[in-house]
Amino acid sequence: MHQKSLHSLLFAFCLALFFCGSSQASGQAPSKDILAYLRSLPGMEAEELDNAPSGYRYLLLRYEQPIDHAHPARGTFKQRMVLLHRSADAPMVLATNGYDIPVSSSRYAITRVLDASQLKVEHRYFAESAPSPLDWRYLTLEQAAADHHRIVQAIRPFYSGKWVSTGASKGGMTAMYHRRFYPNDVDGTLANVAPQSFARLDPRYAVFQEQVGSLACRNDLKRYQREVLTRRETMKAYIQRYAADKGLVYSLPGGLDRVLDLTVGELYFQFFQYGSLDNCAKIPANSASDQDLFDFLVAWGPLSSTDDSELARYEPYYYQAITQFGYPRLLTQHLRDLLKYDPNDYSAYVSQWPRQPFSPARMWDIAGFVALKARNVMMIYGDIDPWTAAAFLMPNSTLRGTRTFLVAGGNHGSDLPALNAQDKQKAYALLESWTGVKPSDPPLVLKREAADEPSEEFLLRRPL
Repeated sequence: MHQKSLHSLLFAFCLALFFCGSSQASGQAPSKDILAYLRSLPGMEAEELDNAPSGYRYLLLRYEQPIDHAHPARGTFKQRMVLLHRSADAPMVLATNGYDIPVSSSRYAITRVLDASQLKVEHRYFAESAPSPLDWRYLTLEQAAADHHRIVQAIRPFYSGKWVSTGASKGGMTAMYHRRFYPNDVDGTLANVAPQSFARLDPRYAVFQEQVGSLACRNDLKRYQREVLTRRETMKAYIQRYAADKGLVYSLPGGLDRVLDLTVGELYFQFFQYGSLDNCAKIPANSASDQDLFDFLVAWGPLSSTDDSELARYEPYYYQAITQFGYPRLLTQHLRDLLKYDPNDYSAYVSQWPRQPFSPARMWDIAGFVALKARNVMMIYGDIDPWTAAAFLMPNSTLRGTRTFLVAGGNHGSDLPALNAQDKQKAYALLESWTGVKPSDPPLVLKREAADEPSEEFLLRRPL
């Protein structure tokens, strides 16, 4: 046999042994100490951090994962995670984040009400959890689901408590994709504000945008957008000064004209995604000063979304949207005579347009699973959030343990704390049936504990 071929076979064999050993390790009797147990897992790096919440241990993990789970010999990357360890018998919240994660000890609402441990996972291809070089072919929902499956296989044997997965927006989608392929990895799932698009430029979003809120508010927003675009040169000068002050760099083809058009086009969607109907009264009039118009643009744009570093940070999301997830059609017909660039053109957000054609088959497959087969799943949506236009269709079923909640006046930050008393009681009953633990509201504190979703999901512009 040729020497190079022999070396390739030996490399593949060693990798296979490594990943098999990782799975076998998950079947060993767990150590009594979580740090010792984690360090005993092949491919797992674990470091204990300071300033853990009271009653917890705070650990930073990096776990070696195959770039391609079907062919481990193609290489590996290290997936970053943060573990808040409560006890071996407490419930575990598996937070399937859809983007990068902050290394912080903050806890999700569901973690607090269950007094649970929490394992927060960075999504493949984001921040530290990216292979080098990037091969976009392996950024798929199937590969991400397999990442989470291997993590559960490795870590769950240490814990005797029940596991519940959770995620907001793209993180909620990720949780549902994991359940589709590995339905028994966890005992229940709470997915917040998780949409399911069926096309590039899914038209359901535009229909929703024409119906959300009051007609007067919608008309005021459209009027505002047009007024900003009629002051194009003045707004571009404001953007230039703003970029210099904030250290933003715009290298987007089309320059500041395109930055302005994309920001104005996104603003209508984002106003309802992140705001409340009370903000309708704050929309500037046509007689408003240039500064007032620009301040509103900064508040609801935001202008950072087309900055070079932000485009690079979220390119993996846009790649997935173009190839598998689909994305919304923005409402822009009322702006066509004033736009130079189309805000619905996603080529602005990727360095190179993917070669893969978009196929809705996988999304329909997942939709069928959620509608007909999913068990122990809870979903929460906000009724003014445009992403709710593409909410998963799932029956309220006592037999299957499934329920969807809609928060009145809720936006893209809707979560357990936003539920009314009656719905919260139903949600807590479901959590108790899944975990055997009776949920309770955490004690009120003067300073609200920082949540991870706002840094990872909620503060994003239109990406989920």
